[in-house]
Amino acid sequence: MDLVTQARTERPIRREGRSRAAPGSAARELDAEVARLLRVRGGELAEPLLWQRPSHRREVEAIVAQLAPIRSRIALLSSWDRESRWDSAVRLAYALVWLRLGQRRAAEYGPRVTRQAQRRLLVRARG
Repeated sequence: MDLVTQARTERPIRREGRSRAAPGSAARELDAEVARLLRVRGGELAEPLLWQRPSHRREVEAIVAQLAPIRSRIALLSSWDRESRWDSAVRLAYALVWLRLGQRRAAEYGPRVTRQAQRRLLVRARG
């Protein structure tokens, strides 16, 4: 293969005006957004002024509602990879849904019972 043909085949494929992302970069981007949201919620970072605007909050809520049919983090990540995720409302909505999916998944397994609590339950049952 000559150099011109090789250069043409190695160029990144352009999609919607952006270069194709490297594998795993979507997950890293979403992870960074979730970390930022958690830092704001934890008081480590000040809430951005944009997040405090009622119009922005309504926009985020509308996007979260559109993402409601998504039931797994894998599907959400796939959607994140396809979407134009540069808008603040979109990024925040995806981070919120990511956290909610994690909470829903944890709730499916119920609360963890410690061994000590299990022993107490057995002692009470034997009575």
